[in-house]
Amino acid sequence: MTPITTDRDRLMLAFAELNRLGIAAWAALPGTAPEGHALLRTKLARRFPSGMRSYVFWSAADEHRFSAAGELTSALSVHCSAYDVAVAVAAACRDAGIEARPDGRATVLRLAPRRKPAAAPAPAAQRRAERSPWRWLEPRPVGYAR
Repeated sequence: MTPITTDRDRLMLAFAELNRLGIAAWAALPGTAPEGHALLRTKLARRFPSGMRSYVFWSAADEHRFSAAGELTSALSVHCSAYDVAVAVAAACRDAGIEARPDGRATVLRLAPRRKPAAAPAPAAQRRAERSPWRWLEPRPVGYAR
């Protein structure tokens, strides 16, 4: 099995889980968001006439938000069929290690790029060796004259 290392890998893992749960998950759907909603509603209505028709997708126009290495470089909008689907998508993304937040609309989530970890603090010995800006409060050595 290939290791999951990039944001695209994590998102595809979340989409696979959503497909397993009965939510049709489509990556890079051609067209605009309204066209994508119409396409999936029609396709799912034909295939599952009495089904829930739950789906999630992002549009091909947003593919530029991934780097060549598969990392998100800016926030990606993910479109859902309903609010309850958006809740399931957010949970699947969180389980896969992707931060998902509402985008002001009940059926759109913004997937944020991963933050780079902060630099590790300097070792304690190095911090002690640095001169304190409060050194004028330190005791003066013996024989110190102004």
